[in-house]
Amino acid sequence: MQHAGETPDSAVSGEGSGLGARLAAAGVGRADAIPAGPEEPFAGGPGGTRTDDGVEKGRTAWWRGSWVIPSAVAVVLVGCLGAAVLRFVDFSGPSRAAQPAPQATPPAGAPAPAATGPVASDQPVRADDDLDQVCGGTFFPAAPKHRGDSPHPTMISVRESLTAENRFTRTLNRVAYGGSAALRRAWAPEPRRAQLVACLDLTGPGKPIRACKSGAEKLSLVEGKYRLTVYEVATRRKVAEAALTGGDRACPFVILTSAGPTLYSAVKDQQLYDVLRTRVEG
Repeated sequence: MQHAGETPDSAVSGEGSGLGARLAAAGVGRADAIPAGPEEPFAGGPGGTRTDDGVEKGRTAWWRGSWVIPSAVAVVLVGCLGAAVLRFVDFSGPSRAAQPAPQATPPAGAPAPAATGPVASDQPVRADDDLDQVCGGTFFPAAPKHRGDSPHPTMISVRESLTAENRFTRTLNRVAYGGSAALRRAWAPEPRRAQLVACLDLTGPGKPIRACKSGAEKLSLVEGKYRLTVYEVATRRKVAEAALTGGDRACPFVILTSAGPTLYSAVKDQQLYDVLRTRVEG
C-alpha cells in the first residue's frame, strides 16, 4: 500500500528507462532546462524544487528539456526528406538547357532548295534552244555520246552580253556549207544528233580600239574577252576550254540600241574553227 507523500518506484524507474532519461544521464537535454528561481530542497526526489503551491519546478523544466532532442531529430529528418525530394526533381532527368533544341520545320508551301551542279533533263533534245541549256547547266542523257569516229557533230552557242542571259546559235557557214555533206553534219547538225556544244561567253573588256559612230552618238569599241567551253551534251562533261580575244576590230555594221555605251570586238569564224577543228573533225 502506498502512503501519501511517497514516490512509487515504478515512476522513478519509468523516468530512468525512457529516451529522455537516457539522454539526461548522458548530459544531453538538461542544458535546455530553464531555472525557475532559487531552488529549495525537495524531499520527493533529488534536484527537484517545489513552489509554494506544491508543484515540482525542477522536474517540469527537465521534462521540457527532454523534448528538445526528439523535436530536433524530427526537424533533421524532415530536412533530409526535403533535400532528397529536391535532388530527385533536379537530377532525375536532363535539365532544360541540356535538352537539344527542336528542329525547325519548313512551312508546307516553302520552295525546295535550289539544286546545285548539272541537272539532267527528262526530255530529249528537240531544238537549238535545248542545246543552249547545256551552257546553263542542263544535260540530256538521251543524246548521242561523244565517242566513236569523227566527225563529232557540234553546235556553237553564243552570249555576247555581260548582263543579259540571251544566247543564240552561231554557224560557221563557210565551213558547214562550203564543203562535203559530212562537214555540214558536223558543223551544222540536227539538234537531236549533236554530241557537243561549244559555249562562247563574253567575260569582259580589253584594250580600247576606236570610237564607232552610231547616228549622232559615238561609242567606244574595245577588245572583247571571251571564254570558250566545250561540253558533252549527254553528260555536260567538259571536253575543252580556251580563252579568246575578239579579232574583229572593225566597227559593227549594225549597232543595237541595247548595246550600251561600250562595244566589244567579236570573235571571227576562223578563230572558232581553229580552236574547235580537232574536237569536231579529229
